Amino acid sequence: MHYLNHRQILAFRAVMIGGGMTAAGRILHISQPAVTRLVRDLEQDLDLVLFNRKWSGVQPTAEAIELFREVEKYVGSLERVRDSADQLKKKQGQKLRIAAMSTLSVGALPEAIRRFRESYADTKFFIHSDNSVHILDALQRDEFSLGLCRVPPERSDLEHLEMPVSSAVCLLPKTNPLARRDEIRVEDLDGEPFISLGVSSLLRMQIEAVMERAGVRPGATIQTLYSNTVSSYVSSGLGISVTDVFSIMRADLSNVVVRPFTPDIPFRFSAVFPRFDRPPQADAFATMFHAVIDEQVKGVSDLFKGA
Repeated sequence: MHYLNHRQILAFRAVMIGGGMTAAGRILHISQPAVTRLVRDLEQDLDLVLFNRKWSGVQPTAEAIELFREVEKYVGSLERVRDSADQLKKKQGQKLRIAAMSTLSVGALPEAIRRFRESYADTKFFIHSDNSVHILDALQRDEFSLGLCRVPPERSDLEHLEMPVSSAVCLLPKTNPLARRDEIRVEDLDGEPFISLGVSSLLRMQIEAVMERAGVRPGATIQTLYSNTVSSYVSSGLGISVTDVFSIMRADLSNVVVRPFTPDIPFRFSAVFPRFDRPPQADAFATMFHAVIDEQVKGVSDLFKGA
């Protein structure tokens, strides 16, 4: 069996992150020719073309992009081994690796970490943002201590703590005439410029299903991958949006009005535990996070006050 060279893997990763051989050399503190040689040797060992060479630099191939995903998993595994060794050596502290939907990184997750450290001051955190599908897949491989994501009803194989349920809300520019209403109905969105969530968002699928049933067709749309960026587009007057309440907890809403949306679209998610490697503090953090979410859901009515 021919084992891959670790230095070759690091050189490839640095090129992907840095965007070129020269930048990779700066990252690794080696010369550009040394990086080029390591990458060429890796291509030869793998019998793959990883980069198309052009006069202006290098362009990763489709194979390189796919390989990079696996390399990131490899590097993450090495980091977990290092963390475990460090904890065994020091016999102190704990590191929680949490994979969470990006919408939770705005207000809920930082607040939960702040409170958690009041009782577990030595806990280190590694936070990874991703969509629910990828998070669940990673938890199946025990890559994280805890996942904060949406769980399909049919996934009875996953142990999880369901968080308090909230409802999607409508965001409007203050200058939009609809902002004077106390509630926004799906029919009100017909023909309106609309800020849409990414294609992998379950909430987007729910919103589109509601629109389709009502025969609503929004006007020009802007699609944004992360829900916590929606308020910026609405604030700029680019359109209306329907999103989850957590994405706007700490957003600048000076030019935005938040209104209840009808029909109700429930937003459900859970704290999901890995199959095997479950650190004891994961349960404690999940409980703390549940309390934070409960407070935020109960306080959402404050967002509907004033225009």
